[in-house]
Amino acid sequence: MFLGLSWYFILMDFYLYSFFGWIYECSFCSLKEHKVINRGFLVGPLLPLYGFGGTIVYVFLRPLEPHPSLLYLGGMLLATAIEYFTSWGMEKLFHAQWWDYSRDPYNFEGRIALVPSMFWGFLSLLAFDFLQPAVSSIINAIPYRTGVILLIVVTVIAACDLTYTVISTINFRSQLEALYHFRDELVAQLEEERFSPLRQTIFSKIHTQNERAENFLKRLEELKANHIGEDSKLADIEARFREYKERHAAFQKKNPFFGNKRIMQAFPTLKFIPQSVHKTGHKRIAIRLKDFLLQTSENEHSEK
Repeated sequence: MFLGLSWYFILMDFYLYSFFGWIYECSFCSLKEHKVINRGFLVGPLLPLYGFGGTIVYVFLRPLEPHPSLLYLGGMLLATAIEYFTSWGMEKLFHAQWWDYSRDPYNFEGRIALVPSMFWGFLSLLAFDFLQPAVSSIINAIPYRTGVILLIVVTVIAACDLTYTVISTINFRSQLEALYHFRDELVAQLEEERFSPLRQTIFSKIHTQNERAENFLKRLEELKANHIGEDSKLADIEARFREYKERHAAFQKKNPFFGNKRIMQAFPTLKFIPQSVHKTGHKRIAIRLKDFLLQTSENEHSEK
């Protein structure tokens, strides 16, 4: 027992909130983007952040249930703390910021913000009034022995999912770091003034990588026509850019339900922290993945 609740009930509560949270996030984001999106860190239909948040709020704030204002404030603070430390912990583990509120008003480090925190408060009230009674009725409707078997099965599957996700996320991060480093090497070849049009194209704000590639190769052909006798260096730049283009395309051609593409769809505001920058002692920066892949800004390059 823990604070008057059995561990069986707490675990069932956690998995049900994780499942319902996954349904809510996937439905909301899929409707918003007009395509199916599998939200969350795990591949399967569980969103642990909602599971931890919903369960912890219910377990610890039950004494505040008769006082809606205190329940709202407590739920807002508790869920916001969970969101902050989850973001901080995942950044330390994977060198990435998985969600970003830096463009929201009254945010702190981009990890938490006022509006989402207020939403957690309202969700806490909703949980006590509607969600938890429904979840409790589901738990009570399942025979205990059947529930234990379900918990064991779901826990084993979730553990396998977590293991796979951690491995694939480390691989994702490794590929992203390699792509960033390769682009850096390409940019280093374009330091000369005569290559400035090519450099500008690398960092141009356009809608697709294909458009950037076409512009780059077009400007490269123009330089070839104006620099007869220096084709060897231009040819090396062209070869390196074509390889970068292939690596870039391969990075995004992963299955939308597994691997890189799923991660990018699940966390559209994800920022990564280049280890190559951190290890060389340059200023620590976090680069928005979407900007890096589609609309890369030269600002992050100049901050090194």
